[in-house]
Amino acid sequence: MDYYENELTQSVEEPKRMSDKKILCYCGFFMAVTTIVVLAVQSVVLLVVNGFFPDMAEEGWFNVALTVISVLGSGLPIFLVLMKRIPKSEIGEKSRLSIGQFLGYFIVCAGAAYITNIIGMYISSFIEIIKGFKLENPLETFIFNSDMILVIIYASIIAPIVEELIFRKILLDKLRRFGDLPAILITGFAFGLFHLNLSQFFYATVLGMIFAYITIRTNRIIYAILLHMMLNFVGSGIVPYIVVNESILGTILVTIWSFGSMTIASLLIILKGRKIVLNKPNKPLVNRWYYIFNPGALLFVIICIGIIVFQVIYS
Repeated sequence: MDYYENELTQSVEEPKRMSDKKILCYCGFFMAVTTIVVLAVQSVVLLVVNGFFPDMAEEGWFNVALTVISVLGSGLPIFLVLMKRIPKSEIGEKSRLSIGQFLGYFIVCAGAAYITNIIGMYISSFIEIIKGFKLENPLETFIFNSDMILVIIYASIIAPIVEELIFRKILLDKLRRFGDLPAILITGFAFGLFHLNLSQFFYATVLGMIFAYITIRTNRIIYAILLHMMLNFVGSGIVPYIVVNESILGTILVTIWSFGSMTIASLLIILKGRKIVLNKPNKPLVNRWYYIFNPGALLFVIICIGIIVFQVIYS
């Protein structure tokens, strides 16, 4: 009798462990579901507004409100609920960055963003030559067709917090068991895809990887959020303001900042890159191909790439 009681107690206190393959598959699948929910909510709201309140869609605040409703009001809550069933990874103690280190990371992030954005622009230009007309840039459309104050508030405060919670808090915490490098690459790639457009994919992917590395190194999400806020404020606030007002001095200063940050970032990566230490498990938990080639991840990738390709073809 005691034997059976012990067995029953163990079965209650020690729930069955989720396999590593299922963790990867569920992470990808839940990202796919979140993406579908965001797109579905946006489509429904647009249908209702265009059908009953067509003038509302032309208001400067509408694009920002639509994004807040779909991402913050729908996508994030769904993702939080779904990801609760996946166990967290073990992480180390929290550490702090000095002001100098933080500013150094800011320059690296800015420089890396400019470099990869140039690569993206060349690829877009090549596609434009093949197509014969200019591709639409969803980010530019969002910024310049919306109320500037609301764009700055959303891009500099709301979006960084929501995106960092999704990718550098929840998703990264689940994937760190597989090692620092796979977690950094997967969350960065997913972050780039989640933007659902070619113009942002390249620099968002690289920034996502840098944010993930900083979060892993410090075990604090606050640094990634602050860096994200600062970069978005420059890209969605300062630069558009200079463009709209045709400020010559502002253009000169932004040009100096962009080329200076690219140069300093390149030097820092060359000098400090070899000192980067990434932890990994004692033995691989899954075959490395399974990080992407699992049903959940493939579904997410196919959905995102499909939308990006559709925009490129029909924009």
